[in-house]
Amino acid sequence: MTKFSIIIPVRKINEFLKENITHLKELTYQNFEVIIITDEEEKFDFQDTRFILIHSGPIGPGEKRNYGAAKSTGDILAFLDDDAYPERDWLDRAVEIFENTEVYALGGPAVTPKDAGLLEKMSGRVLESWMSGAGTVFRHKPGKSMEISDYPTVNLFVRKASFERAGGFPIEFWPGEDTKLCLELVKSHGRKFNYDPSPVVYHHRRKLFIPYLKQISRYGRHRGQFARIYPETSRLPIFFVPSIFLVSLIFGPIFASAFPFLWNLYFGGLALYLLFLISEGYRAYKKDKTILGAAYVVVGIFLTHIVYGGNFIIGFPHKPKLKLRRVDKTTGNYLGG
Repeated sequence: MTKFSIIIPVRKINEFLKENITHLKELTYQNFEVIIITDEEEKFDFQDTRFILIHSGPIGPGEKRNYGAAKSTGDILAFLDDDAYPERDWLDRAVEIFENTEVYALGGPAVTPKDAGLLEKMSGRVLESWMSGAGTVFRHKPGKSMEISDYPTVNLFVRKASFERAGGFPIEFWPGEDTKLCLELVKSHGRKFNYDPSPVVYHHRRKLFIPYLKQISRYGRHRGQFARIYPETSRLPIFFVPSIFLVSLIFGPIFASAFPFLWNLYFGGLALYLLFLISEGYRAYKKDKTILGAAYVVVGIFLTHIVYGGNFIIGFPHKPKLKLRRVDKTTGNYLGG
């Protein structure tokens, strides 16, 4: 019977992790272990011998996951974030897919929790929009089964043998360590891996606007860095679109002042963009029946383009580096976005 090793890196035990633990205990598939890696030694009564708590010192998430993988005894590594929790049939769905021995890795959707508050839910709606999620919407809500070459560790399964073959996670930077692992997985197997909508986890969103935008700034900067050094996964046209939009927004009037015929193109483009924004706001309104929420989505999409696009440009010439997130020493919760 296939055994899963669920690996969760965290700075310190926090409320999100406690919620995650509760749901992990309710999984219907029973053959698993959970390895939680904290900075410092802590004590927690799991009341379940399948849960293992180890400490690693203040190292990055990638290195913690490598540490957890080295301690694991399962056939398949299941990487899960502390602020996400699975559906009861999460592992049942995954094990069905891994019955195909050709499947070496699998990504599943990380959707917004059903009981999320307004600001968290609207953050999820922004990520689910084609305007901001673009080619990654399937990460935030179930999409069609497909082959992929890059996926975040919020809901990622990898056969242990394939993980070791790929060399594990890089330890010198974060975020982006998952992108590099996926790149090495694809290289080592000579083919892409699987995405399937059935193994679902619920992932808490950063609330609009400041925490969410801080997270987006990190994503934009690391993707800009990777577009330079890892073109196989990160030099896709879709990743450049927000930066092109930002540059056009700022410098369009300058060029149009010199070449007046460009004004029609500039204002026509803005009108079309505004039309798309309103359309996405209306779509959010139909789902949640709140005008305020729809307004949050419209502003959130616009700010996503500005913040991501600017940080993509900033990140492009720089070398990726590791910068650990700060936590509240009392609650264990992360500070900021």
